[in-house]
Amino acid sequence: MCFTISVTSNMILLANTWAGDTQVSWLTAIPFACVLLLIAVGPMLFHHFWESDKNKVIILFFPSLPVVIYLWSVSEATNFQSLYALKHSLVDYLCFMSLISSLYVVSSGIVLKFKWKSTPVLNSSLLAFGALLANFLGTTGASVLLFKPYIHANRNRNKKTHLVLFFIFIVGNMGGLLTPLGDPPLFLGFLNGIDFFWTTSLWPQWVVANTYLLITFLFIDFCYWRKDHGSFTTNKNATDDVFHFFGKRNFIFLALLLLLVLLQSPSIGMPLGALVGMILPVKNLTLPIIPAALAQLLVAGLAFATTPKFIRKINEFSWLPIREVAILFIGIFITMIPALEVLRQQSSKLALNHAWEYFWLAGGLSSILDNAPTFLAFTTLAAGNEGIASLPFSKPIILSAICCGSVFMGANTYIGNGPNFLIKAMAEKNQIKMPGFFMYAFLAFILFLPLYLILTFVFFW
Repeated sequence: MCFTISVTSNMILLANTWAGDTQVSWLTAIPFACVLLLIAVGPMLFHHFWESDKNKVIILFFPSLPVVIYLWSVSEATNFQSLYALKHSLVDYLCFMSLISSLYVVSSGIVLKFKWKSTPVLNSSLLAFGALLANFLGTTGASVLLFKPYIHANRNRNKKTHLVLFFIFIVGNMGGLLTPLGDPPLFLGFLNGIDFFWTTSLWPQWVVANTYLLITFLFIDFCYWRKDHGSFTTNKNATDDVFHFFGKRNFIFLALLLLLVLLQSPSIGMPLGALVGMILPVKNLTLPIIPAALAQLLVAGLAFATTPKFIRKINEFSWLPIREVAILFIGIFITMIPALEVLRQQSSKLALNHAWEYFWLAGGLSSILDNAPTFLAFTTLAAGNEGIASLPFSKPIILSAICCGSVFMGANTYIGNGPNFLIKAMAEKNQIKMPGFFMYAFLAFILFLPLYLILTFVFFW
């Protein structure tokens, strides 16, 4: 509490002394750094304390409160429209959580189980399928749908951590590059006028990144598989069929969720409204983002109510993973507001002229900031006064670099992309030990550095 009062008073003092200044100090990014530090070291240093959702709320409240007070206090002191930024960030959080939680609930009502003998080739095939599926269901939907059968198929393996890590890398991140449905940054570009099918032009980068990861995974999994092979046990339960598939009706709810996502773009809502208008008195079906988010939650509620309890029991459904994501990201979305404003103010000094610069800067910041607002910041910087919709025609290589950096480097840390923490929480619920924040980031750095260098020299140099 003393920390909160001290930081708040210092922020208000700064705001008062800046009455004639238009700049937001870099000191206002300190609470954001504190949130990142808490997320990184909390599970390691305060393991039992961190397990409680209530404790997470309390400990993240302290750095978030000074930011809210600061944003309120500087609303008239600078050119920074702080209250609008706070409102906009909270709306983004609502949309972010409504989509992730809706896909989580609906996908959890589908049971896919395979009775296969775990092999590196079959595991790689499932990851490759997940990379494709992520472009249609989003990285969150594909992750929730495939994680349980993936882990169930490898239930007899002794070493499972690498299985989850590559699942995060491929299904949770790099697979979703080809459509705006795949990853939140691309969806923001779609809403700002970039053609829905433009991202399919990124297929060469998608192929290089996912092929690199799949080959690496195949080698690593083969090494672990050879060690585990002698200790496998065979499940001889006569009732264990080759393939289980329940909850087919939830694919209808998935389709409704995807439709609600698409209808948020005028380029989809207006033509569809004109088509429906031939029968009904409707001219435009474009949905505002808040009604769309609420509609997604309604669809999730209907899916939850109509899903048989035995399906959720088979899937071991729990609200714990989605609660953890909701708690951690509300702290991130609030405290990152001044940090993003500092980035915007300094953008004119960056003097970025090359695609590789956008690739590394947009990607690097996507590792520690949510990759959606980071994507928006750099596309706005690149477009200047022409608008983001002009980038596919005026600066296609730079737009490609920003897209790839935001999507790919969101895998660098647990907080780079929403599905990362969700998959981690689901893995820990299944008693799979996951590396801590810094160890994960270190492993990702070692694995991804050669890939990023290849992408830089082949596509963005």
